[in-house]
Amino acid sequence: MDEKLKLAADKIEIADVVYKYCRAIDRMDRELLESVFHEDSIHHHGEYEGPSSDFCNFAFDILAEMEFTQHLVGNLLIEVDGDTAWSEAYWTAFHRIAKGKESDMGFLAEHDPSIDEDVFVSGRYIDRFEKRNGEWKIAKRQGVHDWVRFEPANEKGQLEAAGPTASRSRQDPAYQR
Repeated sequence: MDEKLKLAADKIEIADVVYKYCRAIDRMDRELLESVFHEDSIHHHGEYEGPSSDFCNFAFDILAEMEFTQHLVGNLLIEVDGDTAWSEAYWTAFHRIAKGKESDMGFLAEHDPSIDEDVFVSGRYIDRFEKRNGEWKIAKRQGVHDWVRFEPANEKGQLEAAGPTASRSRQDPAYQR
């Protein structure tokens, strides 16, 4: 039973890393994004290939052009073998790109800059994790895009709510304790 509990704890810790990645992307939290990768981690996602530390700059350059994003993760499969693990996480992301923004980067090159546009993308994060100094982090990430859909935006975007509103920063309600 102790081995099963250890395996379950490892899988929970690994899943938390994947979820933190999505929060970091959507909240534009560079410190959190950098924390999910080992310092020597490598990354291949879309047209980017290189150190994960440099991927953070690549990702934030793209994200800065968007009004907001939301990344959802599901179907997370994790295999643990000692201090190494492999995972495949299906993801779907929503991106709002404002009129006038142009991009020559990957799938965003198809954006129509004459309109506000919603971009829906789905794919998988295929990761190798390593547990070093008692902490699971991504050692290698392969991002795979399975499909993309562009649609003209037909509403204003973020909801106007009476309560707290979302923020692409550490000012978001999720950071308030």
